[in-house]
Amino acid sequence: MAKEQIENLSGVLGFIERAGNRLPHPVTIFLILTLVVMVLSYLLQGITMVDPKGKTLVVQSLASVDGLTWFLKNCVDNFVRFKPLGLVLVMMLGLGVAEEVGLLSAVLRATILSAPRSMVTAIIAFCGVMGNMASSAAFVVVPPLGAMIFKGLGRNPLAGLATGFAGCAAGLNANLLVVGTDVGLAAITQQAAQIIDPNFTVHPAVNWYFMSASTFIVTAVIVFLTEKFVEPRLEGVAMHDGALGSEDMTVSPEERRGLRAALIGGIVYICLILLTVVPEHGILRNPKTFSIVPSPFLDSLVPILLVFFLAVSIPYGVSTKVIRNDKDVVRFMGKAMKEFSSFIVLCFAAGQFVSSFAYTHLDMYLSIQGAAFLNNTGFSGIPLVVSFLILTACINFFIGSAMAKWALLAPIFVPMLMQTQLSPYFVQAAYRVADSTTNAISPLEPFMAFIIGVAQKYAKNVGLGTIISLMLPYALGILFFWGLFLIFWMEMDLPLGPGAPVFL
Repeated sequence: MAKEQIENLSGVLGFIERAGNRLPHPVTIFLILTLVVMVLSYLLQGITMVDPKGKTLVVQSLASVDGLTWFLKNCVDNFVRFKPLGLVLVMMLGLGVAEEVGLLSAVLRATILSAPRSMVTAIIAFCGVMGNMASSAAFVVVPPLGAMIFKGLGRNPLAGLATGFAGCAAGLNANLLVVGTDVGLAAITQQAAQIIDPNFTVHPAVNWYFMSASTFIVTAVIVFLTEKFVEPRLEGVAMHDGALGSEDMTVSPEERRGLRAALIGGIVYICLILLTVVPEHGILRNPKTFSIVPSPFLDSLVPILLVFFLAVSIPYGVSTKVIRNDKDVVRFMGKAMKEFSSFIVLCFAAGQFVSSFAYTHLDMYLSIQGAAFLNNTGFSGIPLVVSFLILTACINFFIGSAMAKWALLAPIFVPMLMQTQLSPYFVQAAYRVADSTTNAISPLEPFMAFIIGVAQKYAKNVGLGTIISLMLPYALGILFFWGLFLIFWMEMDLPLGPGAPVFL
């Protein structure tokens, strides 16, 4: 990579970094937006509209005696009824234990280190994509391990680092499993969809089919870019002898024993769950139609996944002697909750904005006006989807949190696009595609500094511009091919998940 190319990219991205750093915290942004809603509702109060069901609504002011009384009276309820709050925290109880006992890290390391030489690139990329179930563990395990393995094979370690980071960051929202991301985003989507239809429900698996298929698409794109484009361009980069310090990435005998115990626990639990849904009259099937879509099974995915992670984490922890009694399990759950304290604060601010937006009926007003504009201009179909993808990808440079961005965008775009017959499930899937891809080149990515630090152990003069220029092909390539895959899925009108069509 030419030096001037890196410097030019650093200049552009330096501006983005400075602009992003000058933005208020997402919590502050939501509080400011609540004040904006107050002002707009005052200016637009009295405007009438007819919702898609034929009901007449009137924009009501939040900056009035009734509005302020409502806000003060419902401030606590706005917080506790914000859908992602309880769902994500419950999910994190199980995932937190899995991370604290070391299970997720051990699974990632065991998978990558056991890969055949010819499959190394694909396995590193795949583990990175699947790593979103491991939260921060994936970022601190997969990219450094990818660099170490590439170096051991005589390949450029920066290519291994980039492969792992591309999977973790640019492939963040794809997965073969239903994970915490699905839970949080589905809750926000449901709240936004209920602006149009109060009875609309969105379960966590509504994007499961599409995201499962996307896991292999994203992995294939990363492998192609690494081996055909990125790695060859790294041949002239000045390198120096480096190592990962004293950190041991191997899987110990105790960890392997723990993984066997976790596997047994997982198999037993999955068999028990299958007994409730496979039989025609299973207790978690729909009690009236005995179908799976809809059913208590889909409505109960969060507690089911919570118990699954406990069913694999506790045997692992006991086997590795990390868990000695029930107090350790509770302590690990508590530690996981502490790490989500900032998320709780974010939910408080986002809950005020979303509820105030709904109370004033500005959400319906903007969605009706937006839908009318789209219908009048004929802007729909593929151009509309592409525009939404580009908008989301660009916003990702300035607001890092996926939940915060979706809480901001969903109340506007979900009801608006529902009126063009695009389902909330599809709008959520489109958001997830675009939100993932530019993570790898966003200066606001929380693990960017860590990736730079690892790279500096192998190459000279590595900085933010170096990493961004290294990751740019992944971000653009994955956005292009994953976006094409989304459009293909839309054109084929394939279900995005159980009971989740593309169109209404």
